[in-house]
Amino acid sequence: MGFILKSVVGFFVFLVGATTACPAATIAGRVIDAETGATIPATIAILASDGAPVTDHPSFQAGFRSSGTFEKEVPAGETSIVVSRGFDYVAVQRRLTLAADERRSETFVLQRRSSLRREGWYCGDNHDHMIHGERTVLVDFPYVALAARAEGLDYLAVAQGWNISNISPEELERVTRALSMPGFTLTWNLEAPKNYWRGDAAHTLGHGWTVGMRGRTTDGRDAIDELLALSAMDYESGKPTVPNFEIQALIHSLGGVTAYSHPARWWRGKWGGQGIYPVEENKFISNMAAELPFDTVSGPTYDAIDILMPPQELKANQEALKLWFLLLNHGYHIAATGSSDATFDRPGGGVPGKVRVYTHLDGGVEMPRVAAAIAAGRSFVTSGPLLVLEIGGGTSGSVVTLPAPTQKGRIRAWADRLSRVELIRNGAIVRTFDAAAGKNEFTVDFDVSETRPAWYIARCYGSDEMQVAITNPVWFEPRGWQPPQPARARVAVTVVDGRGKPLDGDCEVVHMVGKEAVVESRTRFRAGKLSLDSPGTARLRVRVPGYQTAMQSILMDYAPLRDPILNMRPGQLTDWATFEEARTRLRHVSLEFHLDR
Repeated sequence: MGFILKSVVGFFVFLVGATTACPAATIAGRVIDAETGATIPATIAILASDGAPVTDHPSFQAGFRSSGTFEKEVPAGETSIVVSRGFDYVAVQRRLTLAADERRSETFVLQRRSSLRREGWYCGDNHDHMIHGERTVLVDFPYVALAARAEGLDYLAVAQGWNISNISPEELERVTRALSMPGFTLTWNLEAPKNYWRGDAAHTLGHGWTVGMRGRTTDGRDAIDELLALSAMDYESGKPTVPNFEIQALIHSLGGVTAYSHPARWWRGKWGGQGIYPVEENKFISNMAAELPFDTVSGPTYDAIDILMPPQELKANQEALKLWFLLLNHGYHIAATGSSDATFDRPGGGVPGKVRVYTHLDGGVEMPRVAAAIAAGRSFVTSGPLLVLEIGGGTSGSVVTLPAPTQKGRIRAWADRLSRVELIRNGAIVRTFDAAAGKNEFTVDFDVSETRPAWYIARCYGSDEMQVAITNPVWFEPRGWQPPQPARARVAVTVVDGRGKPLDGDCEVVHMVGKEAVVESRTRFRAGKLSLDSPGTARLRVRVPGYQTAMQSILMDYAPLRDPILNMRPGQLTDWATFEEARTRLRHVSLEFHLDR
């Protein structure tokens, strides 16, 4: 009823305004791709003579989306128009003076900024929500697809929730496939894990997104139901907390890759008032990837981390980059990604691709192919500029075998206005190319020679620090190089009955793939004692005839490992001592089982 009333009032105000306003003019526009001559979707920003932007949907407030042709009424007078299509195309700006009752037809020809598409680079956004939780604005799949195409995305993966009545992998596949077309792929994915300890926002394990996974397990279970059931989200205090690595294992079994998103994001604010949680006015609220240090030394169990989120999250982005450099410098080939975390159900939130990842693909966009390229680091991330690093004939994700005599390198960068371009070795800037300043296209050649392991990335900035692009590394490694081995747990097990009597039985080392327990080994124990070596990500299951079977997680049921994760604070995530502490504690794990008959 409230929505109907607001709509009626709004319509009445519109009618009153229409009767008193000056006669309007009409702008009819068409957007053309300069290379193909085809009509293409674009984002249109019209600033009318009265200073008001022209919009047509509350999910996007900086203009409107066009399928390639549009017609809008505006007040007569001086009117400015900006037609854009993401980062690949040079925006067209035009200023018009429109007379009352005039109908002006305009054609806008958009030129690609670079040759990257012809070279096999495709861009997408893997972290966007149709329904995030606010539910202030409800959009449908055609609108989401149009927004993505207008922003020049080659693919968009839309996460939960979804505005359809029957949510299933098959229905999501049907809906998204119907809106996909040559040059654009719409797909679905999940923000998973999205995991809090007993639903408390102060104690997060971390958020992630998936890409490229199948919708059902090999035995037919719904992957959406499985993954959502495994994460304890806000206020879900009654749900047992599953470690992220067990969720990541399920994603991998489904053929997908998984990335930690906004790994260093946190803030203080008001939270609570639901379930068992009282309202707190200045609560520490964490989206940090607190489990990531454990997942790294025990695996890694994940594939990538977002080093770039929306540009306004400058501090969180700086810390995420610091974290990534830390991982690279300790020998972990973790790919860098970026995503926008767009929320279409929030006013003004429906802007996918504010941050996007470009992947180099052998062939067109197919999501398993995209997932593989992301995991391999054949990509760069950006909030505006375009950037490619090439060394020794390879680009991001490639390896140059040591020893490496002089290798030819090249950086190519594009933006509306570049401010600087940098070459970074092992986390330190080794070359700054000031000649790029003020240009919209820049190429530089350089030489590199290495005798020791190293990694190189390129970074460039647009007109300010908010517009940045960062490549994944080119690696210099000896033949046969191996990454750090996963840390293993040394576990002392005690098994007694309710009166403390030692028991005899079997202890199984179990690898959890979501809810599915895969037995890796079985050891007999006597007199209630056992010492064993196992993966740090394992659970131990104890079986004794006549007693109930019990299972414990090395991480979740051993407080010295679990509690530092649950109570992580800023600064600890980017301190290598946190990683080493997890590795050290894994060497001295003790689990006690008290079995009931």
